[in-house]
Amino acid sequence: MKQRFIITWVLLSLVTVVLVPTGEPCADPILKPKKYHGPIPKRSFGISIGFLGGPSNSEMYDYLGSLIDQPLQSKLETNDFGAAPEVDLYYTAKVHPNFGVRAVAGAAFLQSDSKGLVISVDPDTSGSLPLLAFERTFDVVLLSLEASALYYFQDASVSEFQTYLGGGFSLFFPLATYESRTTIAIDDGMGNIVDTGQEFSHREESRNSVEPGIHGVLGALYHVRNNLAFFAEGRYQIGQSQFSMDLPTSTAGVQNLNFIVDYSGFILAIGASKFF
Repeated sequence: MKQRFIITWVLLSLVTVVLVPTGEPCADPILKPKKYHGPIPKRSFGISIGFLGGPSNSEMYDYLGSLIDQPLQSKLETNDFGAAPEVDLYYTAKVHPNFGVRAVAGAAFLQSDSKGLVISVDPDTSGSLPLLAFERTFDVVLLSLEASALYYFQDASVSEFQTYLGGGFSLFFPLATYESRTTIAIDDGMGNIVDTGQEFSHREESRNSVEPGIHGVLGALYHVRNNLAFFAEGRYQIGQSQFSMDLPTSTAGVQNLNFIVDYSGFILAIGASKFF
């Protein structure tokens, strides 16, 4: 009898411990996080391709164009920097579900040219002033390093789609090359100028430098898996450099000229990021 009583008391105690809650009851959160693919990694590598538009080399070409003799100035054609292809590599680390830091290494390829006709001040072997066809090119491989702070409007563990904005500092490494080539041209007697292809002069100058800058970024990414996302973004960068060269002129001899080359512009890019 006593043994049966002890067994019954033990069973009732166990049922009481299991069924009766201890402490204060806890209500479910109003907004319960919903993880769609499990834990989201905090670091990622990415790559993007896009275009840089807006940089200008107009100061150089405006000055060089002013050296053209007035009767022939209407034949001058100048193409400033257009949309330049850009490639970027990214490393991003999240220090908080909504905050991250990012480093970007990029390269843009800028090209511009100018061509037309000019009367040379140097006589050829016949003693006449030859009519010259000229072509000038100014190309820049613009390397850059960026450090950014980013704010994400959505937590990656809650939403596959995220938008973000940020900004930071930049370092630009322009590898600039100026090249000019002139060839002798003749009038065929019918009002047509014919380029003979005979080279009259050729010169090439290169300059490299390191320049500071700033940038801002606005973008969006979409996780197709917890470790893979595609993104699109726009960045605006501000920066410039100087290009100097010795230029022979018809009035002042050889002049050392310095031109400001502007690298400020808007970058549109699409890419993919691998999270780990």
